Order: sequence, then structure tokens, then C-alpha cells
Amino acid sequence: MPTFNKIMKTLPFLKAAVLAMVVLASSAATTAQAAGTTPAASAVAPSGAPYSLLSRDNTVLLLVDHQVGLFTGVRDIDVGQLKHNVVALAKAAKALGIPVIVTATMPDGMWGPTIPELTAALPGVPVISRTSINAWDDPNVRAAIEKTGRKQILIAGVSLEVCATFPALTLKAAGYDPRVVLDASGTFSDTKRTVGLQRLAGAGIPATDYATAGVEMLHGNTDPKAQEVYADLDMPFATLVWQMKSASGK
Repeated sequence: MPTFNKIMKTLPFLKAAVLAMVVLASSAATTAQAAGTTPAASAVAPSGAPYSLLSRDNTVLLLVDHQVGLFTGVRDIDVGQLKHNVVALAKAAKALGIPVIVTATMPDGMWGPTIPELTAALPGVPVISRTSINAWDDPNVRAAIEKTGRKQILIAGVSLEVCATFPALTLKAAGYDPRVVLDASGTFSDTKRTVGLQRLAGAGIPATDYATAGVEMLHGNTDPKAQEVYADLDMPFATLVWQMKSASGK
């Protein structure tokens, strides 16, 4: 057991060590702040307000590069399921009166046209052709988003880590509140999927799924649009429950 005198002799050294740690921590924080690397809170919207749920009055659906050629390379989700999810989301958004913006990378080139099921679900919605990799860099896509005056941008794209993630990052930097729809997006390997998700998480951009996004924008089951939206979302478990209920006559 150390004696009282030995403890007293070590106190100056302990004080000096603590002081050095405080100075180093303060210096690191100052350097990070000056370099603009201070971590931002991920649970707040770009305005600094608490994170909010999607609102049908403030949401835009941006669908990026759901093209025939790109679909052939998707490996992280079943292609049939991906097609079902993005079409269902588009239909639900349309039912709720949410603006839908569709864009494709050089659809007359190697990636081919937008999948026909999606264009059929959105009659009258033009596909904006572009050459930029980041959809937000295209002036026509940007103008279409800005014209809505809305700030919550729901994004799905192929591929996830580029076509969905790039515009999400730049939209957030521009003051918008982006969200990425994971199961209405697809990519070419599990590694790419992981990279995309990590990058979104690091930027504080939430990921969601197509059905959750749909019911989030619906908000209430007594809404006059509820039956139409649920039908559009076509969630297998909900369909089964409805069929059982109908068969029982209750």
C-alpha cells in the first residue's frame, strides 16, 4: 500500500499529465473545427430541426437509372423483386400526388431504356435523359426538383452506391433532406451495397424501404387514399391477410 508521502509526491506528475491531455484534446477540436471536419449530428434535418417523417406535401420521388441494361447486372437483390418494389413505390407516390422525377443515363446507349413496367406505371411522366453520372449535376433534373419547392427527396437508383448515393450526398449539401430507398435500388455486388450504405450512414442520410416510405407518406389508415395506396404497394403479407379476411366474410 503506498504511503501518504509517496502519493503526495506523485500528485504534481498526475496534474501535469491531466493538463497535457486537456490541452491536446482542445487543440484537436480546434484543428477539426478549422478544417471543417467537426462531425455533424445525423438526427437532424438540414435546417437543424429535429428529424421529421416524410410528408406527402414536402416529398419528391427521384428515380435514377432503372434501366434495362443496368438491371442485368444487379446481384444484391432479386431483379424481379427490385422491379416490383420500384414500380409499387412509383404507383403509391402517384396516388398520393407526390411529384415523381425519372431520369436515365443515355437511354439510347449501352444501358438501354427505363424498364417498361416503370414507364407504364407513370404515364405522362417524362424520362429525363442525361450524360452526368450524378443526377443532381444535370440541369434538367435539378430544375425539376427545384420547381416543386419541396425539400424531402426520396431517392432510388441503380446502382445504389452511385446513382442513389451521389445525388443524396449533394442534395444534402444543398440543404435538402434526402432519403434512399434501399429495396427499390440495386447494385452489382454485396461489397458495393455495403460501401453505399456506409457512405450514406456516415453522411447521416437515412435508408428506408419502399413499403415503409409509402405508409409514412400516407400517414393514416383512415385517409381516403389508404386503400389505393396499400393496393399499389402490394405488400405480400398484407395481401394475404386481406384475402383471408375476405374469404372469412368478416
